[in-house]
Amino acid sequence: MPLHQLQQLSSTSLLGLWLVTETTDQLREELLARRPDHELPVFKAESRTREWLAARLLAYLLLEKLSAPDMYLHTQETGGPVCSDAAWHVSLTHSGEWVGAMVSGTHQVGIDLELKGEKAPRLAPRFLNEAETAASASDSDKIHVYWSAKETLYKVYRHKKLHFKENLLLEDFDRQAAGAFTGRVVTDTLEQRFTVQYEIHPAFVLTYVLAPR
Repeated sequence: MPLHQLQQLSSTSLLGLWLVTETTDQLREELLARRPDHELPVFKAESRTREWLAARLLAYLLLEKLSAPDMYLHTQETGGPVCSDAAWHVSLTHSGEWVGAMVSGTHQVGIDLELKGEKAPRLAPRFLNEAETAASASDSDKIHVYWSAKETLYKVYRHKKLHFKENLLLEDFDRQAAGAFTGRVVTDTLEQRFTVQYEIHPAFVLTYVLAPR
């Protein structure tokens, strides 16, 4: 499984991207070779099974590169992954043939990858507030970054019942090939600020957060 991108974000934090070419059977065999007792859910669509296997296999590879203790990934009530060793945090993403993962032994993490297409601009009124709509100014790449950033913040928050338009708020930024801007999670009881890193690639956009616990 050759990695497309591997970033050392801190001494205990790694980000990896992988363009998956393996079959579902190959992924299942490799995952079980690393974690023989791993639970394998059954999905109706084989593509969903392939994404699930690849994302977790990538996370385990990153953990191995960090010499982390042996652990398993489980699915929490919100649907996101959680490490069996509570000292470690993980976040996964998949879109098309791409999967991404972030793992850290010291930080909160969130990652999202979105293939470019017509979906995000079409759905923009559902997830962008007035200020974000004005800031994106029909810029397709910026709309994709905003969409991805809200997915990333949702994963960092790790709880349900967030409204993308009202509870996940993003500042304007001068779009470059890569950069950072501020995102906020705002509810009735809290307000948290995060630095959202972004990268714009020819086929997709990537956003991620590495935040102190």
